[in-house]
Amino acid sequence: VQATFSRHTGHLVGIGAGDKAMAVEQQFRWYNGSDGNNKNSTQPSGAYILRPNHTADFPINQQGNAASVRILRGPVVSEVYQVFADWAMQTVRVVAGESDFLELEYTIGPIPFEDSLGKEVISRFSSNVQTNGLFYTDSNGRQLLERKRNYRPTWELNLTQPIASNYYPVNTMIGVEDKARKQTFAVLTDRAQGGSSMEDGAVELMVHRRLLHDDYRGVGEPLNETGVFGDGLTITGVHRLASSAFSASATRTPASIAQETFAEPLVFVAETLRNGSQRQ
Repeated sequence: VQATFSRHTGHLVGIGAGDKAMAVEQQFRWYNGSDGNNKNSTQPSGAYILRPNHTADFPINQQGNAASVRILRGPVVSEVYQVFADWAMQTVRVVAGESDFLELEYTIGPIPFEDSLGKEVISRFSSNVQTNGLFYTDSNGRQLLERKRNYRPTWELNLTQPIASNYYPVNTMIGVEDKARKQTFAVLTDRAQGGSSMEDGAVELMVHRRLLHDDYRGVGEPLNETGVFGDGLTITGVHRLASSAFSASATRTPASIAQETFAEPLVFVAETLRNGSQRQ
């Protein structure tokens, strides 16, 4: 597994090497959640409703969305630490002997809201893969379902919400394929997330949300959890990038890696007392 980073932006910009190399850029961005106060709709974005205010997305920072980078190389694992902002960081990890995927562990939050804007944070992977509007999501971790942007197979779609209408549940995997060039890449998740492909060759996953208005669907409050310290929630998650760029060395299919990622064993540690019993 090989990964290439930009000297200028600090972004991941390529995977693989030689004739299998593929241009893939990853970055974090955010949509502004609707407050329900505009001419098109009074529906705010909230706990149940995804409704960005418009189709534009915004950078995490005002420095061209560039990330500062620190590199750690070792005999077992090599890591690239990226800092997009004090609330958005990521570690890109290559493990020695792992030939099937590139691991990205992200930490997002607390999402700032001093600008009074609700934010729906995404991780976007953009590539030169030609997809003609098609992408694939899993069905409850089993078979892959073909999706087509701005289209429904059984009725004519009246598109009024171009972002929300193209989002689908992703339990374990979302990916794209260029059948002519035999290029593929898939992002494997460690939890259920919403995902889409808003432009050819790209996939995105919703990783965190903080919204300032109730969506009137029963919760009765905004999606604005403040957490233990009162400043908002911080989440950590893992995406694994599997691709045809690694096919020369890969030993497992994306589906098998997806199962390992989503159903990774949880380790629990309990204190054992001198009499052999465990503290409850």
